[in-house]
Amino acid sequence: MIETDKLNNAEIGTLMHLIMQRLNFRIDNNKQTIIQLIQDLVKSKIITEKQSEYINIEKILKFTKSKMYYEIQNAKQINKEKPFYMYISADEIYHNKIDEKILVQGIIDLYYINKKGEIILVDYKTDYVSNNNEQELIDKYKTQLNIYKQALEQALNKKVKQIYIYSIYLNKEILIKQS
Repeated sequence: MIETDKLNNAEIGTLMHLIMQRLNFRIDNNKQTIIQLIQDLVKSKIITEKQSEYINIEKILKFTKSKMYYEIQNAKQINKEKPFYMYISADEIYHNKIDEKILVQGIIDLYYINKKGEIILVDYKTDYVSNNNEQELIDKYKTQLNIYKQALEQALNKKVKQIYIYSIYLNKEILIKQS
């Protein structure tokens, strides 16, 4: 492979997000269903054959064997890749007493309504984490996830029960907030 064919970490992260987005949560995925999903994406020209080689099937497979996956699989409702637009106080982002509103837009990776009717928010992260320090992810993404939580609560007129990061790098769910 020539040097220009290599993908950087951000590009690999985008591919992993794409697989998570396209994963059918209602089935018991296994290595073969994940491989088939990747092949379908190549066949549809959504990704290239070369890009497909960078997808870590084992990381996706570990997610499909997690407690979180089981709960999602049995959820009343699953919502993926939901865009939102919302005005929030500039102070919430910049923490310096600015009295202005800013338009924030984003895409929520996943939220689902579990069997109890509770809203659970999940954001996938592919970041490298030194020394398995999940607090790094919490510190880095807490503000972003609180904005996602506000957007969901405004849109659904209901409280979000739990917020998680699913770290693909660490192969684990990290609880950020529980109400």
